[in-house]
Amino acid sequence: MDNQNTPDGPGSGNACGAEESGTTPRRVFLGYMIATAGTFIGIVAGLPIVGYIVSPLFAKPKDGTWVSLGKVDEFSKSNDPQMVQFTLTQEDGWTEVKQARTAWVVPQGGGNFTVFNGQCTHLGCAYTWQTQGEYAGTFHCPCHDGVYDRNGRVLSGPPPRPLDTLQIKIENGQLNALYEDFHLGIPTKVVI
Repeated sequence: MDNQNTPDGPGSGNACGAEESGTTPRRVFLGYMIATAGTFIGIVAGLPIVGYIVSPLFAKPKDGTWVSLGKVDEFSKSNDPQMVQFTLTQEDGWTEVKQARTAWVVPQGGGNFTVFNGQCTHLGCAYTWQTQGEYAGTFHCPCHDGVYDRNGRVLSGPPPRPLDTLQIKIENGQLNALYEDFHLGIPTKVVI
């Protein structure tokens, strides 16, 4: 018997031994399976990367947090600026972080107030209102000798801009401020 005449013999031209009746040869089928598996793995691995790249487009802008600073009557008793300490609770995934913050309430007369973020605009150090000594009647940051007037304007030192003011509202006799942190060391006020 001659092997040349058999459909699957060496001279048949069909290296895989498949019939010519429309069935897919084994090597071609395995090539499709490998390509399909590779595509699936590429998509599964690539989706997180694509999500990371496009997520800022859909991110909700951070809003500040309204905090109650105290009763308006308490701030109206004195003309001097008063420091208010409070705790912010921020949620980050499953973690809650409590952060101590300060603000300065400056009575402006007639029931009006200015509220400053408690961080120096230079490097974020804490500053204080001075009632006596060389810096009496000013806000003084002792870290780098930054000095601000009662309205938050820079009088001397390295601060690049005035103190950062916070938006306020008065509700039911309570003074509330929209607390926000700002980029430090730059001449413009930019919310973080």
